[in-house]
Amino acid sequence: MESKELAIRLARALDAKKGYNIRILHVENLTTVTDYFVIATGNSTTHVGALAGPRRRERAAHRRP
Repeated sequence: MESKELAIRLARALDAKKGYNIRILHVENLTTVTDYFVIATGNSTTHVGALAGPRRRERAAHRRP
């Protein structure tokens, strides 16, 4: 899976969990760490924790060898 496709899937997962202000930032030319940052806002600590769940599952499912 390409990094852009993964970023889009993560953004959709955040949207499904009612995250808001979701942004995908293309940072490939700014850092060697990653190609994209996916950022979202939650309205409480509990909500932010729930938003982090899909990201962890998506990343684990598509971890590069």
